[in-house]
Amino acid sequence: MDEDDTNVEPMFDDHDFDEGYNIDSFEDIGIIEFWNIRDEDVCHFHFSDVDIAFEFYNRYARTRGFSARKNRTRKSCAGVLKLKKFTQNNYGIGNCKKKPTPETKCGCSAMMEICLDASGGRWFISYFSYEHNHLLICPRLTGLLHGHRFMSEADIGHMINMKKGWN
Repeated sequence: MDEDDTNVEPMFDDHDFDEGYNIDSFEDIGIIEFWNIRDEDVCHFHFSDVDIAFEFYNRYARTRGFSARKNRTRKSCAGVLKLKKFTQNNYGIGNCKKKPTPETKCGCSAMMEICLDASGGRWFISYFSYEHNHLLICPRLTGLLHGHRFMSEADIGHMINMKKGWN
């Protein structure tokens, strides 16, 4: 991607890393009570990895009534990833018929952009917007959204055992 392939200016220039907001693993995400995080406080979190940052944003999105998708990437001249942008995913839950290429963009400004702090090797939130241009789904129904549909290993094992029982 182009070096200047974003139209969003960083909103958090001061990224002192508070130890209370370290997210270093998926287990760290598991102990966060997303229902109790104010939207304004999300910008304080910082991450050891891009995938962990995306999982954080996706779980945040689930409690707010939407799902997320990975959007833009910027790399340095040396090819090192230095910026990643996550935005809202707009998959519908109504019609189950497959469409050739579903439209997942709705112009919503809700997004989280992370940048790499080269000196510390941590990813920090450089831009965050929680404003939507549409209604959100009830959080108890977000499991129906494409980005939140999954089965646990125990559920998969149970389904396999049930299938074996039919033979």
